[in-house]
Amino acid sequence: MEGAVIGANGSPRVGGQDGGAIPFLNWSLKYGDLRIAHFVGMHALQILPLLAFYIFKDVRVVILVGLMYGLLALFCLVQALNAKPLL
Repeated sequence: MEGAVIGANGSPRVGGQDGGAIPFLNWSLKYGDLRIAHFVGMHALQILPLLAFYIFKDVRVVILVGLMYGLLALFCLVQALNAKPLL
């Protein structure tokens, strides 16, 4: 079950086409996978407002958590583009 194609090579994987997968998510265990960075970044749009409203009432804390979440997404993207798996 392949999702939408995000990579220029016709696959969301970078560095190879196949190579084991995490169950249910189908993320590659051998090569870089662009879907991980996409997952982290897209769910930030849902998680950060919920954290801001229910848990963190201070704007500075929300900005700090947002920056850390952005760094996590950037780390996942760099790992995938260097053809390295997340785990």
